[in-house]
Amino acid sequence: MEFDFLNFDLWQYIVFAGVLFCGCFLQGVIGFGAGAFGIPILFFVGFPLDTTIAAITIASMTQSGLGAWKLHKSIKWRSTLRPGLIRILFILPGVLILQWLMTFDGNPAERKQMIQQILGVILILIVICKKYIKIHEQQGLTTKWEIIAFSISGVMLGFIGMGGPAAAIWVMFQPWTAKQSRGFLFAMLFYGMIPLALILAWRFGESSIDGLILGTLGLPFVFIGTAVGIRIGNRLDRKKLKSCALLILFLIGISALLRPLFMS
Repeated sequence: MEFDFLNFDLWQYIVFAGVLFCGCFLQGVIGFGAGAFGIPILFFVGFPLDTTIAAITIASMTQSGLGAWKLHKSIKWRSTLRPGLIRILFILPGVLILQWLMTFDGNPAERKQMIQQILGVILILIVICKKYIKIHEQQGLTTKWEIIAFSISGVMLGFIGMGGPAAAIWVMFQPWTAKQSRGFLFAMLFYGMIPLALILAWRFGESSIDGLILGTLGLPFVFIGTAVGIRIGNRLDRKKLKSCALLILFLIGISALLRPLFMS
């Protein structure tokens, strides 16, 4: 069944609405994950990658802003400024990498597979590092690790719309409560989304603008998913929050790595 708006089929819009709800529910629970959950699925069902990233950007910006507002009493706002700035500065290099891959000579299907598998490998490595490299929670990691974590987060946000995992790993080493951790991540996500939306529109033009429109139209699903996710997330303790985040990252990584092999 054809649906003329933006040249997608009706079933794709139904999937899009479901992905927005589920992704924002997930992000409401653990403080990140809307992009990591939603972008591979929407990319797989036929949305262009830059359109997908732009749509998730609007959803994540709204959802993280709402989450930060609801958890504002738990956020140490001064601690968000330097990481947020580092992250923003590294968004453009990530977008330029994405643009290079999307215009690189070769088979388009092979490019898609390569992007998915790169993402899968990165997420799996993150989980392995957190699982097997034991670092005790401390009052604060050194500035070096902060720069490394949030520069990677910025590049990944621009490259594939998934800047949350690197920031989440850094947060896991902080002696914070579950609410403080989720509040910090919401603030980080919100800081990066406006620059990302502007850069995508600048570098990709109409295709990304279509995504921004889609994301705006899908905001009702964002609000519902966020409200339900935050309600459930507030009931999780610190240990369960860590376990949930690592399991989700691992499953997403395995899916991104193996899907191109079975679908080729």
